[in-house]
Amino acid sequence: MARIVWSSLVIALIGAIVALVGAGSHRAYGWTGVIVCLVLVGTASVFSRAWLGFTGLAIFGTAWAVLTVVLAQEGPGGSLLIPADAVSLTWVYGGAFVIGAAALIPRRVLGDTKAAVS
Repeated sequence: MARIVWSSLVIALIGAIVALVGAGSHRAYGWTGVIVCLVLVGTASVFSRAWLGFTGLAIFGTAWAVLTVVLAQEGPGGSLLIPADAVSLTWVYGGAFVIGAAALIPRRVLGDTKAAVS
């Protein structure tokens, strides 16, 4: 039980870190930066799904989405980390799409031996 709780907390932390890094750096190198950040989201999504299945992916996706929404809000000085332009909207909607696509990967690809037997 403690292992599942700690695993869930670590996956939530990974989701928050990926959202924070992506929100801060998706504009660094134009469209190349967006692609690199989306690859980061994809890698972490597959990792989360391989670790705890759909529960892990849901925890990761929720943490990513919550922090991304918070970072898209206007700051106290009027600054925006994720403005409403094409690059940032690609980051937000592309990240959600990549997390959803990770749910469609077959279990046997993720190394689940139970799925390979049945």
